[in-house]
Amino acid sequence: MAGHHVARLSVFTSNSSTGLHVLMRTAQSRPVIIFVALLAIAAGIKAHAETYPKPIATIPIKNVAPVPLLHMILPPGKYDHDYEGDLTIKMVDSVEELRALCKQDNPQMLACSMHNSKACLIIMVNDDVMRIRGWTTGLLLRHEIGHCNGWAGDHPGERPLITSTHWVPESERVRLSPQEMVIKGDRR
Repeated sequence: MAGHHVARLSVFTSNSSTGLHVLMRTAQSRPVIIFVALLAIAAGIKAHAETYPKPIATIPIKNVAPVPLLHMILPPGKYDHDYEGDLTIKMVDSVEELRALCKQDNPQMLACSMHNSKACLIIMVNDDVMRIRGWTTGLLLRHEIGHCNGWAGDHPGERPLITSTHWVPESERVRLSPQEMVIKGDRR
């Protein structure tokens, strides 16, 4: 039998006590071996597909508006009121000048305050600088007045700003006319 390969295939039935042992001795039996192997693979795939978990039913939900980003800036209620002492507000033109006067090197700082039992000094950058950073003079003044009223510098109990009424587009802001700005000595 020159040129012929001997192939052996063991096939067992589901009844293990009566197992069959088939010995195939010629290359012509290869298609049978391949067919039996493919049949076994197909049976395994079908069995796996039947046991695979079924899809979970989904329930549609209503579209919900996204939650606004909360900006932590407001003092606790007990410090969020008018200041009753002597209040001085100094406006500066740059963050560098602010850092020098406040004696702090915090890159996020746009205002600071210093107070004693009778008076408070708030130093703030001009409104234009604040708005570039996403804040307004009104919001930062409210924050700093909280410090004037005794709120600690590590901001315990800081509250989020949840409304957007503190910020309006430039076209809706109240402004002095260019003539009034010259009269007041402010040429910006």
